[in-house]
Amino acid sequence: MTEPSEHNEPMEHVEQAGHISAGDGSSVFSRLAGRLEASTLTETAKEMLRETLGESGNGSNTSAGLRPERRVFLESISVSGFRGIGRKARLPLNAKPGVTLVVGRNGSGKSSFAEGAETAFTGRTARLDKQRSEVWRRHWRNLHDGAGPKVEVRLAIAGDARPSTLTCTWPGDDVTAPEVELKQPGHGRRPFKDAGWERALNDYRPFLSYSDLDKVISGKPSELYDSVATILGLGELTAADERLQAVEKELTSAVKTAEAELPALVEELSALDDPRAERALTAVSRAGAPDFDELDALVTGLPDADNDRLRELRATVELAGPDLGAVGAAVDRLREAAAVFDDVRASNAEDAHQRAELLSKALDHSLRHADEDTCPVCGSDRPLDEAWAERAAEQVAALRREAATAQEARTELRDAVDAVRYLVTRVPAWLPAPLVVPWGEWAACRAIDDAGLLATRAETAALVLADACAALREGAARELEKLDEEWRRCVTRLAAWLDRARAAHAGKPRLRQVRAARKWLKEACAELREERLRPFEEHSQRIWEELRQQGNVDLRSVRLTGSEKATVRKLVMDVSVDGTEAAALGVMSQGELHSLALSLFLPRAAAPDSPFGFVVIDDPVQSMDPAKVDGLAKVLHDLGETRQVVVFTHDTRLQRAFTNQELPVTVLEVEREARSTVTVRRVTDPIGQALDDARALARTPNLPPAALTHVLPSLCRTVLERAFSEAAWLRLHRAGLTEYEAERTVTAAVRLMDIAALGLLGGPSKTAGDVYRELRRRCGPGAVDLVRQCQEGAHPTGASMPDPLRFVRDVEAVAQTVRKLGEATR
Repeated sequence: MTEPSEHNEPMEHVEQAGHISAGDGSSVFSRLAGRLEASTLTETAKEMLRETLGESGNGSNTSAGLRPERRVFLESISVSGFRGIGRKARLPLNAKPGVTLVVGRNGSGKSSFAEGAETAFTGRTARLDKQRSEVWRRHWRNLHDGAGPKVEVRLAIAGDARPSTLTCTWPGDDVTAPEVELKQPGHGRRPFKDAGWERALNDYRPFLSYSDLDKVISGKPSELYDSVATILGLGELTAADERLQAVEKELTSAVKTAEAELPALVEELSALDDPRAERALTAVSRAGAPDFDELDALVTGLPDADNDRLRELRATVELAGPDLGAVGAAVDRLREAAAVFDDVRASNAEDAHQRAELLSKALDHSLRHADEDTCPVCGSDRPLDEAWAERAAEQVAALRREAATAQEARTELRDAVDAVRYLVTRVPAWLPAPLVVPWGEWAACRAIDDAGLLATRAETAALVLADACAALREGAARELEKLDEEWRRCVTRLAAWLDRARAAHAGKPRLRQVRAARKWLKEACAELREERLRPFEEHSQRIWEELRQQGNVDLRSVRLTGSEKATVRKLVMDVSVDGTEAAALGVMSQGELHSLALSLFLPRAAAPDSPFGFVVIDDPVQSMDPAKVDGLAKVLHDLGETRQVVVFTHDTRLQRAFTNQELPVTVLEVEREARSTVTVRRVTDPIGQALDDARALARTPNLPPAALTHVLPSLCRTVLERAFSEAAWLRLHRAGLTEYEAERTVTAAVRLMDIAALGLLGGPSKTAGDVYRELRRRCGPGAVDLVRQCQEGAHPTGASMPDPLRFVRDVEAVAQTVRKLGEATR
């Protein structure tokens, strides 16, 4: 395998260099749990933070197929009818870490591949953002293709045995309104917007164009801040703070609303001459908090909400004096009964009644004293014997029949008196002063025995009392109506305020806890932000050191000032020129600014939390001097250790920089012919580079024998190692290993047979025979001898080499067959 150059960092170091989030992959909440428990916050505030951070963590991007451990790589980009490409053209890519240069002259159509892929993923391109002219919008379709424009991007997602396809079409002429569909194994077809990739594309945008380079530097300070802050893994804290801020805003708004309404309410209550308003005014003005119980009683009209004056008015309204109709009828009945009784008393009927009563009593006496010899009334010696008793009984019966009319008159008179007395009510416990005397006169009628006097006094007292009650009731009712009407208008407003004020007051303790929680969260966020910014800053500085080459500008620090919600927030880049501090934008050339932009973009695109294993860069070389181009090649090579880097450029200097520094690279050349026919040709790749070296050696005349027997087999062994390694990596990626795990597994296989076992069998083999059998089956019987010859080159005797060029061609055929094994399952 290729020996690492002095510029190649080990995989572990590269991964760590771009590691901006927590090293253990833990959530922000788990990182802050200990700090939260040790804080002086109340338990309520702590629980609030636990819940809020938990809710924020649940909102992280966990959509199917889009997680850092299921990283996405590009297998190919196909474009038709879009911009410079007419009929369908396909750009094949190695869906694994490494650098691919897509070269071609201006107008060859190479940028159409880059913009097509960017549009498929994001729905827009940097060119569209920069050039919003109507001409560009109207002529984005290719003139030489009658079919509708279409972009297809084939994706390799870790763990998926088959590729996914992202298809972008345009139903109309608006380039900004494409329809994008994702076809993913196990998930069928669905609109791309429903796949849940939007947040990741915003946070870890894997596309960078020349226009984007300008934008990174010339963009708003807040945009620069946001582009870096989002990848520091602080999204959970930001989301948590937004939740708390929403709660704080709601509670604060409730308090402010209640306080803002209070002055007008106080003014309205003060203007009322009503004891209830006075009580309400006292209740709302109480120190500390309003007396909500008192206000509740006033608003709901509870009896105890009235004071003495109101109670007197309401009692006066409720006073019921004599019922003149009933009194009049009773008095008329009494007078009529008295007249009938007077008539009967003057007649014999009354005399008969008296005599019957007297004889009846004498008869009763004679029955009780039968032995008495004299008359108990007159004292004569005539006894009241049985004969007398019989005569007396007959006489009583006759007299009573004659006196029945008198008895009826007497009974009616008694009932009529009782009826009048029944209507005379007693004096109530409370009476208005004007009713004390009239009611006393009315109550005194109950003690009058004379029927005529009772009728006269009752009638007069009832009329006087009824008139007095009516007058007082009408006055009290008018006064109450006036008070209630004014109070009703005020109490409606008071009731509405009371609901809001009670809720606002109840929320004040929670508001204090929310503010304390937000303060703690802000301090924790600032500390964690600095902690996580440090690796990003170090990564940017390393990239800058490679890019600046002999430049005299040092990148001293990268800082975030302000906060996610601050009005003024920006990314600050501190530089020095020959040791003197300066502002980056003021002292750097255009090439240096673009290099600085790359130093900021690449760590963001290479963040370990990014689910994208690829980075697409369009035209990054402009304005760079040759030294910076060499540095760019080294930076891209280092990035290619962990990412699939696809660079589109017309500048041949970048390809030469890779070649001159012997950095492995795949080069694809794009050419455009008549009628926008675009073709893609593989110029070279790491395997092709090794084959070129082997062919050059085989063609060299007068070589020492050792060069053919030892050096040439070693070069061809490198070709096979790279081919087997590429096939092995693709197999492991499809099995669900991350690119880091896949690369570590391949790197750990030192012997050629171990690497071949991974590439051909997908895992280690116990015996060489297993590998040889699979090699014969896949590549033919001669492939085993070729592998053995490559291995013999490392031995002292070397390998027999009768036809060097044929040997190289045979090795190339085996290598290409092995590469196709990896492509067969795509």
